[in-house]
Amino acid sequence: MNHFIDVEIPNADLNRTLHAFLDAKDQLHFSELAFYHYQSFGGTDADAAETLGAGIELLILAFDIFDDLEDEDSPDEPWMKINRSVAMNAATALYTLGIKVVSSVSNDPAFLHKLIDYILQSSQGQHEDLRGKPVTEEECLDMIKRKSGSLVALSCVLGTMLATGKFNPTVESYALQLGIALQIENDYRGLFYNSKSDIVKNKRTLAYLFLKRKFNQSSIDLLKVFENEDKIADIEIKCYKEKLKEAGIPQYMYVMIQLAIQKFKRGIAELELEQEEKKWLASFLLNKFDKED
Repeated sequence: MNHFIDVEIPNADLNRTLHAFLDAKDQLHFSELAFYHYQSFGGTDADAAETLGAGIELLILAFDIFDDLEDEDSPDEPWMKINRSVAMNAATALYTLGIKVVSSVSNDPAFLHKLIDYILQSSQGQHEDLRGKPVTEEECLDMIKRKSGSLVALSCVLGTMLATGKFNPTVESYALQLGIALQIENDYRGLFYNSKSDIVKNKRTLAYLFLKRKFNQSSIDLLKVFENEDKIADIEIKCYKEKLKEAGIPQYMYVMIQLAIQKFKRGIAELELEQEEKKWLASFLLNKFDKED
């Protein structure tokens, strides 16, 4: 990834800025998704797979930066410590570079179409999230599928297409479900970070919509606390966790995660691959899920 920045970004200051952003990235899960799908479906050009993975990671980093700037999250990240206009322009450069690198591995119009389609889907999901549009569980899941599922699908589908030359709707289907499961898990962990809690911001997450149904007194109590952002700091973490449990949030989100994972597993089972290959691919993908942090 550093190589592509050096080749395509001669502006010294912007080059240094992008390298600093890239240095803050400590996970390459999306490139791994692309690479292992490429490998599983018979791909043999390691250089092409690595280039695809690098381009995808540049895109994902750009989306992460956009997300933090829009939500005013992650104050410790380097892009949150500089002028916001500069950070936004740098993220746009990363975004454009990512598209250019991904596009360089294939001239197939269908490949490029899927790339742009997933980017547009994710952008629309982010727009719905920022506007607080979801008011039902179904709408929230659809938003998550667009915003997060589309990026997982981008990695899995493009890796498969690079290997086979064909779009595989089964891969897209289970990748979207994996993305949903990952995002719900991430949203749940986010409940314990006061400075960036989506519930504190009254964002329409699954957890928030569940609390708004006011099934019990604990739900009502938590909503009252979240009405005043300062009050959450006054709750001991042990008490806070107990309130979440009493409200049914961990149980509810676990069920929603498992529903998505079961749909993912059914999709893997439908692949036209050898049984052992399907088991290996499912194990790898779920292992990525377990280790996500």
